[in-house]
Amino acid sequence: MWAYSMRLSSLIVFLFAFWGCSKVNNSTTKIFGHAATGLQNPNAIYHDNSLDAIRYAASLPGCSGVEVDVRMDAQGKLWLFHDERLDDETNLSGTVEGMTTDELMSGHYSTLKKEPLLRLDQATNAELSGYTFLDLKIPDITKVQEFKNALLGLDLDTSKFALIVSSWTYLEEFNHDFQVFLSIREIAELTSGMLDNEPGFRGICIRSAQISREEINFLKSIHKEVICYEVRSPKGIKAGLNKNPSYLLTDDLKLTLGLLN
Repeated sequence: MWAYSMRLSSLIVFLFAFWGCSKVNNSTTKIFGHAATGLQNPNAIYHDNSLDAIRYAASLPGCSGVEVDVRMDAQGKLWLFHDERLDDETNLSGTVEGMTTDELMSGHYSTLKKEPLLRLDQATNAELSGYTFLDLKIPDITKVQEFKNALLGLDLDTSKFALIVSSWTYLEEFNHDFQVFLSIREIAELTSGMLDNEPGFRGICIRSAQISREEINFLKSIHKEVICYEVRSPKGIKAGLNKNPSYLLTDDLKLTLGLLN
């Protein structure tokens, strides 16, 4: 039982000496737009999670795809929206989860371009031309099956789409039908039991500041991928790239791609 509850941080201690000697000369990290064109980015041309933002990200050479946030409305339809509430960012008040599909169809962002709220449906699926991470914002366990059915109804190409979920319970619900990453706050949340006993567990999603290059290299050595996010400044982006994660979700796509060239 001890082996299954041992924290990953304990395992990594033994590998620091080996991995610490290695250096990243050429980053192999794939660059993705965080919420398409970034969160909290004053330089973004389009609002995050909008169709315009997705199209813009796809137009940039070197961008491998986007990450978008997925919520489900009161009628079981899926929408791309990040925040818990609509009030601050749109012309609507309340939550995606509390709105009908028709109500959300009338919604738009409170920006100069007033981009409409975007449903995740077959038309949007066709617009997502690169690889796509769907960050599922599931309100509670009672909605997991309904969320799963809505995703299955889209007949997503699992070679082009992967899910990001916020709990191990959710991962176990989805991993038989989709490629799934577990979002964690810190590396110590992982146990060797998680790593050893769940072959469908593809990897983790974590803030760049919360993981080291040595920890990333360790996970890669056991065939787990790492998504890093929350990189905005030149310093933060460079630090993220230097760690060489599998994927970097950047809040400034143009800057990140420029730093690679």
